[in-house]
Amino acid sequence: MRKASPTRLGLLAIVAMTALSAVACGSSTKPSPTESSTSPTTTSAAAAPASETPVKAEDELEVGGSIASVSGTRVEVSSPQGSASVAFSESTKVMELTPITLAGITPGLCVTIRPASGAEGGTVVADAVVVGANSGGECKKTNAQDNAGLPRSPLGGFRGTVDSVTDTTIALTTYGADGSKTNTTVETNDLTLFADRHQVKADAIVEGKCIIARGNNDAGGVLQVDTINLPLVVNGACPMPKAG
Repeated sequence: MRKASPTRLGLLAIVAMTALSAVACGSSTKPSPTESSTSPTTTSAAAAPASETPVKAEDELEVGGSIASVSGTRVEVSSPQGSASVAFSESTKVMELTPITLAGITPGLCVTIRPASGAEGGTVVADAVVVGANSGGECKKTNAQDNAGLPRSPLGGFRGTVDSVTDTTIALTTYGADGSKTNTTVETNDLTLFADRHQVKADAIVEGKCIIARGNNDAGGVLQVDTINLPLVVNGACPMPKAG
């Protein structure tokens, strides 16, 4: 038998190695079905933060949430709905709510009742009882809904004078602008919020507090506010304005 020359054997080896290399390279550049189906979809652009749309409150706009930062007279407000910028001035009225207990509700006090159920003139279960007269120092009902520095409620709110307190029940008399009187029985329970609402200086507006601000937007979309309320945390979160 004729033996293959060394030169021919070398050529055959080179051809075989070249073929194997081509197959290996082809398989390494083709993704497997498993890899292509599980690869995550990514984007290089970060989502822009949402902007909170102010809620219409009578003839003004209202925003609420937590104070994220304060710079001069500019306040950045953060809420689950997004963020908003508000600006105040020396003429802005700032009201703050501080917690009290039922023991702090005594005869003769002016309080605002925020009902959880019931209506003025009958028996009401109170969602909140807030001490504080109106801006004129009177304890009379107003034509507008009395929110007592809290977000608006479909059941509204009304102001009256405490006649007596027995156990967890408050006897209340409301006085109309026309001099009329209405008697209401107010029942309280473990869920009732008790607070004192009073005017404070602008330096009370600090990061971390809750805020409800009302006013009108300027040309730049910043809410120029005439009233700022600093309410209490409710159920671990800042109370939010709701569309009426």
